[in-house]
Amino acid sequence: MPYVLGVHLGATVTTAATARRNGGRWTAAVPVPLAGNGPAVPTVLCRVQDGSFVAGEAAARQELSHHEWVARGFTSRLGDDLPLVVGSEFVPAQRLVAAMIEWVSDAATQRQGYPPEHIAIAHSAAWGPHRIHLVQQALSQLGITDVTMIPEPTAVALDYASKQRVDDQHPLVVANVGGSGFDATVLRRRQPTFDVVGSPLDTDHPSGQDLDDALFELIREQFGSHLAALDTSDVNHRAALAGLRAECVRAKEALSHQPGVSMWVDLPGVRTEFGISRARYEQLARPHLERVPELISQAVQSASLRPDDVETVLLAGGVARTPLLKQLVAERLGTPPLVDVAPELTAASGAALAAQQVLTTHTDRGSVAETSVLMAVEGVDPLDDIDDEPEPVERPPIEVEPMPIEPPDESRAKRMKIIKLVVAVVLIAIGIVITFMTKDHSITGVLDLIK
Repeated sequence: MPYVLGVHLGATVTTAATARRNGGRWTAAVPVPLAGNGPAVPTVLCRVQDGSFVAGEAAARQELSHHEWVARGFTSRLGDDLPLVVGSEFVPAQRLVAAMIEWVSDAATQRQGYPPEHIAIAHSAAWGPHRIHLVQQALSQLGITDVTMIPEPTAVALDYASKQRVDDQHPLVVANVGGSGFDATVLRRRQPTFDVVGSPLDTDHPSGQDLDDALFELIREQFGSHLAALDTSDVNHRAALAGLRAECVRAKEALSHQPGVSMWVDLPGVRTEFGISRARYEQLARPHLERVPELISQAVQSASLRPDDVETVLLAGGVARTPLLKQLVAERLGTPPLVDVAPELTAASGAALAAQQVLTTHTDRGSVAETSVLMAVEGVDPLDDIDDEPEPVERPPIEVEPMPIEPPDESRAKRMKIIKLVVAVVLIAIGIVITFMTKDHSITGVLDLIK
């Protein structure tokens, strides 16, 4: 059964979703299990001996012992003049981005048994045409050409529109607290697309990393001497530090739906559990999360709208589950924000919906009109080319075989040239005779002379 692939290439985490075509209908998008414990994998690559890359958890594990061959954070370096150093080579950021997408595509192909018909990639809202072009070129070099690029906020809005009716011209805000930053974008529904209104807001703070650091500092207060004794040149010590960082991430995610959690602290000289309540965690997170409503208001103002004009606020990213964040946004904006059951997967699902629309034909358009829409990308409405009339069918080239032409007869040409010269000489001689040798210039006299 044919299927499409949606990929959300986040700065710290990558997810994917697929949707299948069943006759004239599309099934709902479902996440692709890229990791052993879930659908999300770290956006990390490790270069191996043959020059290729491994990604996700396998690459992250290599960071402890072969960190010089591991690359992360490359999505934010896209468009930089200086490449990244991976091992002993310089690799441009777009090559790493393409390698990550290729790895996800290969993982989906291996699971499904055959490659997807089309791939849509949800990317950072901060990417402009230049960065997108760099990625497309890098993907083309890998043989991946059937690709649609869409901004992450648009993909989130598409996922929402597939589950909830959105009236035409209805504005909404997509706010995403990602692993390495925050972005807020105002969009307006224009059937069957979404238009970006105003200027998307993008900043490094707050982020999921900020909340991880806050938990880590709390542990440092309790186990500072043990942390200070770590030797980062020792592989075992680096592993202990990485394990503690992972515990902070796990605790942050668990505290979004649990009143408390225990964190396992395994350091040289100490092995114990450290408990933290949600109330304590919210005290640490509040200074960071309080910035979110203000940033959303700034994005609304950039779209020349008032806060009262926007009734729909979508929160995306894993941090969106935090009860305190939803409370702060509701109090400041007067509108309870909407959070999906799996907010970290909405961009990948929306990208799969975009890929559906690319392949939707006129015969089955009606069956998917309620659940499949295509967004405007970078100010260009791709449906302008497919909604008004069908694309003209390219005619096959016509091969015309030239008629055989015999080469010219050179001897005959020479004879004709001689005959023409002789005739010309004779005519000249006759003219001279007529002029100087006869006194009768009448036509009769000339005729007599010729005779």
